[in-house]
Amino acid sequence: MSETDRCGLYEVVPAGFDLLNASPAELDRYGIPQKPDVVTEPELFQFWTELVSAPFSAKQPTFADIDPPSTGGALQSMLNWSGALISTPWPQQIVFAAAGWNVPDVRRPSVSALGTHADDPKSLLWVGLDGRNGVLPNVSLPQIGTGHWPDRKPKHFAWWDWWHNSQPDEATGKSATAPEPQAITLIDNLAIETGHKVLAGLAVQVSGDILYFIKNQSTGEFRSFLAPPPPGEIEPLGSSVQWVMERPTDPKSRDLFPLPDYDPVNFRYCVARAADGAIGSGRMMTLEDNALMIEMRETFADPERTVIVSRPELRQETPNGPIGVSCTFQDPAV
Repeated sequence: MSETDRCGLYEVVPAGFDLLNASPAELDRYGIPQKPDVVTEPELFQFWTELVSAPFSAKQPTFADIDPPSTGGALQSMLNWSGALISTPWPQQIVFAAAGWNVPDVRRPSVSALGTHADDPKSLLWVGLDGRNGVLPNVSLPQIGTGHWPDRKPKHFAWWDWWHNSQPDEATGKSATAPEPQAITLIDNLAIETGHKVLAGLAVQVSGDILYFIKNQSTGEFRSFLAPPPPGEIEPLGSSVQWVMERPTDPKSRDLFPLPDYDPVNFRYCVARAADGAIGSGRMMTLEDNALMIEMRETFADPERTVIVSRPELRQETPNGPIGVSCTFQDPAV
């Protein structure tokens, strides 16, 4: 049984239903994250208010395998990630993460990178939990976002995954629970176009399951679902949260794809909730809390050199307002 087959679907929000004043039980019924506190979590509250406000039209998501397969998740941050992360000190755990961005246009880069899977550039934008130390046993990374591939039709799509690195078998050194990397999964009934405004996030439930949610704010279309942890043992979630531009890998060969030339991406609503007690309690975290910036590099020939191809930069969204992160493509030919 695939992860998708194990997902739980929620009741569809009735047309015209007032989510702004819905009860906690009603929000749970419809797969809507709980309302943050306007006083102690003002930036989360602003995100949530936009998420549930008009335009808003919900459907149960439908899923499909992506062809050809590609996998998200951790490999080596400097090679396949660009963006920012924040971590929280033990015993706190991040139990809610939010993000917003506009869908960038993407193009083939001017120069092909060495050592990549093919001349087939691909990029993924996402918000996720953990995965920073992806080489460690039992680390996992639930993530949700949008994909942007210049040579795919349509070139933009919504997707999700719960990547995990399983504990290897002591005798063989191979993973007993995940012998092959898991390809990302399309949310194939949520249309995404260049310039559309996207809101997305994850909420850890008391059960250990995760509420995944994503909205195309430009069209009002909303999708949410509940996913259980992947099979096998995983470490407890919530040591970090990331906002990332990624170039994915091929699940079979583990080769990276080239990064497309992309329009600048401004991650907004880079906010999370860290809890040290019951799920849902705790404090709001932002990029003002020990943010770590991640640059992506690629290697090119003629002459052979390694250069930064995607550079992050913290950004003040408004005067005295929240902090976001911008990712910008760096043309390797320049």
